[in-house]
Amino acid sequence: MGDSYSSGEGNPPFDSLAPRCRRSSQAWPRLLGGMGSGVTVSLFAACSGATTGALHESFKGEKPQLAQLRALGRAPDVVTITIGGNDAGFGRVIFSCYAWRCFWDGNDRRERDLVTKELPGVLSANYTAVKAAAPHSRIIVVGYPYIFPDNQLNNICTWLTNRERRQLTRLNRQLDRVIRKAASDAGVEFVSTDRVLRGHEICTPDPWVAPVNLFGPTRDLSAHPTMHGQQAIAEAVQRHLAMDSW
Repeated sequence: MGDSYSSGEGNPPFDSLAPRCRRSSQAWPRLLGGMGSGVTVSLFAACSGATTGALHESFKGEKPQLAQLRALGRAPDVVTITIGGNDAGFGRVIFSCYAWRCFWDGNDRRERDLVTKELPGVLSANYTAVKAAAPHSRIIVVGYPYIFPDNQLNNICTWLTNRERRQLTRLNRQLDRVIRKAASDAGVEFVSTDRVLRGHEICTPDPWVAPVNLFGPTRDLSAHPTMHGQQAIAEAVQRHLAMDSW
């Protein structure tokens, strides 16, 4: 369940039955099944561009994700979700950085306030709603990987200054901290993926993240994990399942 970080955006081609949701065969939830984890996917509801609203309302012509979950004939053992990045407008900020400069209108503080003050309650309430829709399932919230390099020496993107890189990295980390805390408040599990792309972030010589583009068919792929990045996320989730299996 969730957004493009679960649907597999960044890895075309996408499922033809729901092309607007851009679900890939290389998405990490689907990769889990081929890793000896014993996982089979009974519902793949994640949709590119989804916010928390897509859990409760129709989105891109699909039923609310929670309605899809409740409609399953048999409750799944595990429900995974990535959500919150679009609520925080993280993609919009990245495109702003690429087109001109980060937080060009001085809204750096506003973005941080949204993530740290508004988003926690929204996320906690929605994780609780997922738990209510599947009360006998393990609910696993998966965090977002850090997609920008920690070290400016590794930054080969001419459009990203050192100051902007620090701003984006700080926002990425704040978002993950809020997601972790909201998951704890809702009594659901959390899997950190913050370091799975280390050394392979966007703007490094060997990125596992699609480059940013403003135009053309690759625009929507921007800043999403590629096949190697999806595999790295799948491995992090698999390790969590193995360590904390019932």
